[in-house]
Amino acid sequence: MFLYIFLLFAGLSYAEIYVLIQVGSQVGALSAIALTILTALVGASLVRSQGLQTAFEARSAMERGETPAQQMIEGLMLVVAGAMLVMPGFITDFFGLLILLPPLRALLAAKVLKSQALKMQSVRFQTRGQGQVKDANPPKHDDDTQSGKTIEGEFERKDD
Repeated sequence: MFLYIFLLFAGLSYAEIYVLIQVGSQVGALSAIALTILTALVGASLVRSQGLQTAFEARSAMERGETPAQQMIEGLMLVVAGAMLVMPGFITDFFGLLILLPPLRALLAAKVLKSQALKMQSVRFQTRGQGQVKDANPPKHDDDTQSGKTIEGEFERKDD
């Protein structure tokens, strides 16, 4: 697995250098550098505004009593998009801008949520009508702690 990640980053770095050289030879080195800085600034601004929008959507979902799983995945995707846009290069900028497109991001987040690789499990749930929060997976004990009885006692620590 480490080898694949290493090869991915190394290959991406070499591809970015190649594309930067090609663009720089066509439009000039200073123009290519200015363009990468411009995409980083515009991308950071877009990530900020879309991140705030996603946070507001997550908050409204929580207020409705829903789990904001879609918004959480989209928020992580925005973090990845921001990192890609800040990295110098046109390939990462292209993929970062693709992630910033809301319909594509929503589609990718929905696919991630439906995949078998990601299983979300809720530990707590709200019971209907009573307004009490109960543990969905209570601990299994052989003692009498589940019945609500409290056993009082004293102890003294002895050093051997």
